Amino acid sequence: GHRVHYYVFTDQPAAVPRVTLGTGRQLSVLEVGAYKRWQDVSMRRMEMISDFCERRFLSEVDYLVCVDVDMEFRDHVGVEILTPLFGTLHPSFYGSSREAFTYERRPQSQAYIPKDEGDFYYLGAFFGGSVQEVQRLTRACHQAMMVDQANG
Repeated sequence: GHRVHYYVFTDQPAAVPRVTLGTGRQLSVLEVGAYKRWQDVSMRRMEMISDFCERRFLSEVDYLVCVDVDMEFRDHVGVEILTPLFGTLHPSFYGSSREAFTYERRPQSQAYIPKDEGDFYYLGAFFGGSVQEVQRLTRACHQAMMVDQANG
């Protein structure tokens, strides 16, 4: 088997249950700030992941798989996902045309995607890759969100 390190980001470390893990598995609870609005949680998670990549993950692991706590897996997910960078297609938009995608359509936004572009709609709740690539992705996302926030 592979060595696996679970990192749990939470604003309530005492609420994380103690879990008996198998051989080669370990768990670290990482305390992060609390946010009232889901939009703030979503925006700040990119910053948190990027920061922890630099401060800790680069020296501890080779790959990161970032998963929201409420994700439900209905089948085995194996090491075949461990590529330099991977994303997951959003199930609500799978097989839909780009017209159905809820892309950012305001040209002033850093996330802007024109109506005639975009082939896929990705889920933000399950992505990963090498620590270096995940850090690069999350840093770029956070920086773009900060530009948008500064521009109102």
